[in-house]
Amino acid sequence: MTETKTGLGVSYKRKEDPRLLTGYGRFTDDIELKGMLHLAILRSPHAHAYIRNIDTSQAQKLPGVVAVLTGEESLKYTGRLATTIDIFNKVPEVYPIAHRKVRFVGEAVAVVAAVDRYIAEDAVDLIQVDYEPLPAVVTIEDALKPAALLYEEWGDNIQQDWKSTIGDIEEAFKNSAYVFEETITHSRYTGTPIESRVCIADYNPGSRKLTVTCSTQAPHQVRTLIAQTLKMPEHHIRVIAPDVGAGYGTKLQADAEIIVCIMARKLGKPVKWTEDRVENMLSGMQSRDYSCTIKIGLDQDYRITGLQAKLLANIGMDGTCHGPGTPALLVAGSYFPGAYKIPVYDVEVLGVVSNKGPYGAHRGYGKDIASYPVERMMDMVAQCLKISPIELRNRNFITKDEYPYRNIAGPIYDSGDFDQLMRLALEKAGYDRLKERQKELRKQGKYIGIGISAMLEPSGAAVFNGIFNGFQAATVRMTPEGGFQILTSHQNIGQGVETTLPQIVSDIMKVDIDHITFLYGDTDVTPYGLGPFSSRGATFTVSAVHEAAKLLRDKLIKIAGHLLRIDPSELEMDNGFIRKRGSSAQEESIRLKDLGNKIHLWPGPYGTIPEGLDVNLECTYTWTSPSVTWEPDENGRVNLYTTHPTGVFIAVVEVDVQTGQIKIEKFVVSHDCGTIINPMIINGQIAGGIAHGIGGALMEDLAYDSSGSLVNLDFQTYLCPTAMEVPVIESHHIQCPSPFTPLGTKGMGEGGAIPSPAAVANAVEDALEPFGVRVKNLPLSPEKVLQWIKRGERNAYAKS
Repeated sequence: MTETKTGLGVSYKRKEDPRLLTGYGRFTDDIELKGMLHLAILRSPHAHAYIRNIDTSQAQKLPGVVAVLTGEESLKYTGRLATTIDIFNKVPEVYPIAHRKVRFVGEAVAVVAAVDRYIAEDAVDLIQVDYEPLPAVVTIEDALKPAALLYEEWGDNIQQDWKSTIGDIEEAFKNSAYVFEETITHSRYTGTPIESRVCIADYNPGSRKLTVTCSTQAPHQVRTLIAQTLKMPEHHIRVIAPDVGAGYGTKLQADAEIIVCIMARKLGKPVKWTEDRVENMLSGMQSRDYSCTIKIGLDQDYRITGLQAKLLANIGMDGTCHGPGTPALLVAGSYFPGAYKIPVYDVEVLGVVSNKGPYGAHRGYGKDIASYPVERMMDMVAQCLKISPIELRNRNFITKDEYPYRNIAGPIYDSGDFDQLMRLALEKAGYDRLKERQKELRKQGKYIGIGISAMLEPSGAAVFNGIFNGFQAATVRMTPEGGFQILTSHQNIGQGVETTLPQIVSDIMKVDIDHITFLYGDTDVTPYGLGPFSSRGATFTVSAVHEAAKLLRDKLIKIAGHLLRIDPSELEMDNGFIRKRGSSAQEESIRLKDLGNKIHLWPGPYGTIPEGLDVNLECTYTWTSPSVTWEPDENGRVNLYTTHPTGVFIAVVEVDVQTGQIKIEKFVVSHDCGTIINPMIINGQIAGGIAHGIGGALMEDLAYDSSGSLVNLDFQTYLCPTAMEVPVIESHHIQCPSPFTPLGTKGMGEGGAIPSPAAVANAVEDALEPFGVRVKNLPLSPEKVLQWIKRGERNAYAKS
């Protein structure tokens, strides 16, 4: 007998993998339309300059060129880029194609549509632009000087300036037994999805309809942004997202996509643009790049008495229109307390614009910014106090019986158990044995280190004043033969939703998950929704699907009761049937296929549908969070995140003190994301996030020179971790269900990336403790590590 695959907590293989692994995936770049033109973009070589004149005459003469468009000419077809999000920040006036001024190397200056990409690229090279260079603003220090302003109308280069104080921080420090202060920095890096952005726009002048096919995380959001920017009715726009080769938050914007739409409207022909890797590095979403000063007070028992955080962040040229990155700094400001009980809190956030690329989301969105400095600080403080970093954390963790717990900055933590997570991680890692091994290896001139980082992952954001606010709709439908379809705007970007969402419906309907399909990626088909970001799938989308499926189940049972003449309360779903509970009699059951046929086909709805129900065998539910609060309290605090997955991550590294090379031996993870749907997919998401964190810790760095030029434009110079750098990852789970979601599920897609840089940095510092090395800035390149070791050796020699 074939096993019926239903239920939660089971590691079913991903339904989408056979299609993708055998080459039957369909990505945007695979699509070719009749008469399609190809787009190439002329990008600025200057970080900061006025555009004095653009001569496109030679490009227009090139055979095969259909149209050339400058920023000034594009104003006939477009308005300024729509704002993605606006919370306590200035909103710049920027356009899809620059006019009058460029603000980063790689900004679009002119575009060419031609019969193929080769001709379009050749034509771009023929465009002559007269620039008047301006001083480049590259660093935070540059931005705070008045030498050059990116937006003259602002009067400064500050895009975000926010402060909050709860309690008397100076009094708290004054009464503390110990006070420590450190400044910690993090480099700038990006998501590097395997598929860069691709967009096809097809405008029909007769119907005035625009169809946009693109590699995006959020089709409905993109449709809204296109409509607002181009001043088009939204119902005249259809956005389709086929298979998407990863997102990580880097595909939430619509800026270059607008350019493709402009050209399609202008020409009335389909136009395609495929972003190459250099373009992606220059103008794709960038993240991190900050300096954070943390000051912390403790009492005699090493319990925190107060926390002060001063965050200075380099936003790049914009973080609200090209990309939605600026409010990530506010997320950091609300989550510096992290896993710990903080009685007094003072935070200041300053985000400055510079002539770097746009600022956006990348697997963390401020939660990573909050985590790294504080988790590094916990180790530094433990070193100074000469106590275990484990003991320091344990003394300050929020305890299980305190949930739901209100962080002093406002967020409400739904559930968790850090004490159990710490015990589990230490046990599975064999922490005591590792410390003994460390001592033995040091005698042999080998240096391993063990680094710990606690993880808090706010997930399921519901953000006011932007396109990321808090709701998600889902439709569950039964077809005439008894199969089911799920329709949501939650795009599949590799996170396994073609499997996990059917698992939800299969658990309710008690049918095999292979009888359930997931439809997504088309704004004309799916109900309006916001797509995957902020690890909101298991919070918002799962909840919407769950509630829609329950509504449909109840409807089907009522219809079956009417047909079987049995009280619906006595019926249950069972392996493709609705039957009387406890009965095996054939006359007291009906197959879902027969039910569907009776209603949709023979004999039809008259006589089969009880009074008060409609014929349509589908239900839609829009889920909103019961815990989100947008109305500020007396301290100006709000709660934007519904669930808060937690974890403890342990990294084990070996450092070659002769070369500075770091090898990560393993990661051991204890993790809580509430009720588990599919353990295998969770483990994959954790591993993928850790790979991102390893990249940021060891090698990834968008390096700009003093002129504002990005110097590493491809994967030969911008290094990403491969399978050789990603170690064995052991994931172990506890389940503390969330009281705020129907199934107790929590998001977890960003959890691996948030704590892993601190775990690696803490491990490296632990390995090099004999050399007195203090890790403050990333990435931990061999050259940098070797320099620290040599400095430590010199200091030790001088003391002797």
